[in-house]
Amino acid sequence: MMEQAFEQGRWRRIFLFVACAMVMASYAWFAVRVYRAQQLADHLDQPSIEKAVALAPQNATYHEQLCRSMLFVSQQTERAVGECRKASELNPYSSAIWLDLAQAYYSVGNIPLNRAAAYKALAVDPTTPDTAWSAANFFLLQGDTNEALHQFAIVLQEEPSLAPSVLNSCWQSLHDIQRMQSILPPNPEVYLAFIKLLLSTDDSNSAHQIWLALMQTKVPFDYHHGLFYIDSLIQAHAVDQASEAWKQLSSMSAALQAYGQPNHLVMDGSFTQDILNSGFDWRYSPVPQIALTLDDTAFHNAAPSLKLVYSLNGSDAGIFQYIAVHPDSRYRLSAWVKSEDIETANGPALTLLDGYNKTVLGSTEETIGTTPWHRLDTELTTGPETKLLLLAIQRHPGETQIQGTFWVDDIQLEPMQP
Repeated sequence: MMEQAFEQGRWRRIFLFVACAMVMASYAWFAVRVYRAQQLADHLDQPSIEKAVALAPQNATYHEQLCRSMLFVSQQTERAVGECRKASELNPYSSAIWLDLAQAYYSVGNIPLNRAAAYKALAVDPTTPDTAWSAANFFLLQGDTNEALHQFAIVLQEEPSLAPSVLNSCWQSLHDIQRMQSILPPNPEVYLAFIKLLLSTDDSNSAHQIWLALMQTKVPFDYHHGLFYIDSLIQAHAVDQASEAWKQLSSMSAALQAYGQPNHLVMDGSFTQDILNSGFDWRYSPVPQIALTLDDTAFHNAAPSLKLVYSLNGSDAGIFQYIAVHPDSRYRLSAWVKSEDIETANGPALTLLDGYNKTVLGSTEETIGTTPWHRLDTELTTGPETKLLLLAIQRHPGETQIQGTFWVDDIQLEPMQP
């Protein structure tokens, strides 16, 4: 009896061992197939991907890879449809697969199914920028601009950094400023990107419209990012618009407001702010033989002053400022200056020129030798066409030799009564 029970137990153990061995063998066989399929798929060439599909026919990713290879490499569009359809059946929760299927349907001219697949992708992934971007392009190709704009609006909302590309695609297809404006989210980054695009196409009127819309949003942003627009207006001789845009930008930024002086037209005439090199603030380009710095140790009213050290010659000190003015109007320029050991026949002076034709309209007295702080001033009348002045520190003529140090502070320009 005991021998019979022992025999039965032995056979049971043998059966369990064989069963376990078969399970392990099956698992090992499956693991090898999966590993081999992955190796083949990693090769990326179509024959290898086809072998990967044969080894792992239930893997949606391999079917999608094969679909993409057929679409974009071998141009087997009909077969690509089948592979992408199979991938979507195996994994209906991948927006990328649905978008590939939409591309496959588009490649064979099946627009209704292309559209249906695009909507499937959006249903799976309704707010991801990449999905909305791809779907929008499909709708744009179909001529459905309303749906395309709706999806592009999602991209702009979720990923503002894509604004230049999105807006360029929309603008090339539509050229409709009202419809374009309707999809802009209340994000200054997007508005500014659109303004840059419009300026690049020389559409200054539309750029101005979008700038005004940006100002109406009242959403604060770093004023530095808006200075390019003012520069573009100055370059286009649109001085009135440039001046208004500067005021609008200043109204949204206390930091930019600090550059202005009540009742005076020169920005940061005491040099207490960072030089913006833009807009209506100072602009500076280094000039050989003239070292320009801010001096906290010598100043007229409050630190710092602008210090220029001349070592050889030169006419222009390399620093200037544009100032918006009215034609046929009188102005008074004043500044406080001092000097040390300036040896030359022609000393530095503050000069006002027409901002566009560079005609000299007024200049202070030259400064030579060593002088304490003293006030310089001059009066001028703008011409009938003058709307922009250029304020600079110059020597006339500038070819003569010069050495020494010149300080300037508290520069002001104020309108005078007619």
